[in-house]
Amino acid sequence: MKRNIFKSNIKKGSLLVLLLAIPVTAFSQKTVSMENVESRREVSMADASGKQTDGVYRYYANGEDQPFTGVLFSKHANGKFASWQEFEEGVGQGKWINYYENGNYREIGNYNQNLVEGPIKKYYENGVLKAEGTYKDWRIKIGKWNYYDTDGNLESTKDYGDKGSIEEVQQFYDSGEISYRWYSSILSKNGFKE
Repeated sequence: MKRNIFKSNIKKGSLLVLLLAIPVTAFSQKTVSMENVESRREVSMADASGKQTDGVYRYYANGEDQPFTGVLFSKHANGKFASWQEFEEGVGQGKWINYYENGNYREIGNYNQNLVEGPIKKYYENGVLKAEGTYKDWRIKIGKWNYYDTDGNLESTKDYGDKGSIEEVQQFYDSGEISYRWYSSILSKNGFKE
């Protein structure tokens, strides 16, 4: 009966009202708050470039002299987001999200002065939580990490301690995505041998 009353009170064309009435938990993944996005400038990574300025690597929108503030994003060939990253004065600072081609989250974390640091959540392509933990100094795993199976059941927990593990940093170096010079400075700063 309530369902019929609800339907009768919905005006034609008010699908938005109905969608707003659906709780967020009805979707397979929690949504990330996008507050400030409407007031923030969004630019494709293809329309920006980075360069070293005053010893800091900064991003600039193409054709502009001032470091970029807002959101830089990239998209997969199918038009869905591949990444969404907040920047302040050209420096990665704030939320960053990587996506699978199907639109589901791959990773949700934070930038701190161009470094991927702080709490991180990683997901399977089906949208189920894969792992959660904390990074320091650009993907060095520290402290307690939880790992889940494809159904979302806790599979294992590992404590990387205060020093942490550089396994992910090593993967990026091995694939050529980061330079040896930058990688070696992370190793040295955190007491790892080359």
